[in-house]
Amino acid sequence: MKWLKRGFALAVAWRLFGPVLPPRWRKPQEHPWRVPARTLFVGDRELSIREAGPLAGSPVVLIHGLAGSSMAEWYKVAPILAEHHRLIMIDHRSHGLSVAERGRFEIGDEADDAADILRQIGVGPATVVGYSMGGAIAQAVAYRHPELVSHLVLVATMSHHPLWWKQARMAGAIIARAWERITGTGTPEVRTGYLLAVGAVAPDHGRWLWEETHRRDPDAGAEASLALLRFDSRPWLGRLAIPTLVVIPTKDQLVPPGWQHELASRLANSVVYEIEGAHHEVPWTHADQLARGIMEFLD
Repeated sequence: MKWLKRGFALAVAWRLFGPVLPPRWRKPQEHPWRVPARTLFVGDRELSIREAGPLAGSPVVLIHGLAGSSMAEWYKVAPILAEHHRLIMIDHRSHGLSVAERGRFEIGDEADDAADILRQIGVGPATVVGYSMGGAIAQAVAYRHPELVSHLVLVATMSHHPLWWKQARMAGAIIARAWERITGTGTPEVRTGYLLAVGAVAPDHGRWLWEETHRRDPDAGAEASLALLRFDSRPWLGRLAIPTLVVIPTKDQLVPPGWQHELASRLANSVVYEIEGAHHEVPWTHADQLARGIMEFLD
C-alpha cells in the first residue's frame, strides 16, 4: 500500500509539473502527402479544407470519421482519386485543423457545414464519400441537401446503433473523456499505436500521425462521439434515390458487417462492394482497392 501511495503521488506530480514527452522514433520521419489546408468561415466557425486534383474533374468530397482528420484518413486514397477527380477534403468540427466544438451538436450540423462549404466554393452536385462517422454525415448531406449530391459512397458505416451498443458506447465515451481529462492520454495514443502496430501506417509516418491525431480536445471528442451515437437515418434513408455504393470491410471490428448490409438494404438505389479480409482501418490497409471500387462505381 505504501508503494502504491508513493506511485500515485509521483504520477500526480508528473502530471502537474512534468513535461509532455513525445515518442522517440527509430526511423527518419516525413509527412506522407504535402497538400496544404485553407480555412473557410461557416457562420462564425472556421473550418479547414484541402483540395487536390484537376479543377475540371468531376468533384468528389471526402468526409473522414470520428477522432480523425481528412489528411490522416484519406492520405492514401486521395492521391489515387486526384488523378482524375477534383477532391475536396473537409475537417469537420472538433477534428483536424477545424475549430473545436465543445457544446452539443448533431450529425445534421456537420452535414450543413459541408453543404455550406460546397456552396461557397461553387461545387455541386458532387460525389460525397463518407468513412465511418463520415458515412453518417454523408447520409445527412444527401438527405438535407440532395441538390448537392450526385453519388454517395458509404464506407464502413451504419444507419444507427442498436440499443445495447448505443448504451455501452455512450458509457465508454464518457469514461474515455474522464480518463483523458485526468491523464492527458487516451484516444490519440490508442489510435496511433494501433495503426502503427498493425502496419496500416508506415513507421516513417509515425511522428506525423502522432501529431495529426493529437489535434484533439477530450470534451470536443466526446461530443462528437455522442452525436454519432444519437444518429439514426432509418426514418428517411429509404427515401434517398441517389446512386449509392456501400463499401463493406468483411472483418470490420467496430461497425459489424451486418449493420452495413442492413444499411444497404434500406437504400433504394445501392450497390454493395465487399473488401474481403479488411478491418475498420480499410482506408489505410486497402487504399488501392477502395479507390478502385469508387472509380469503377463512378465510371
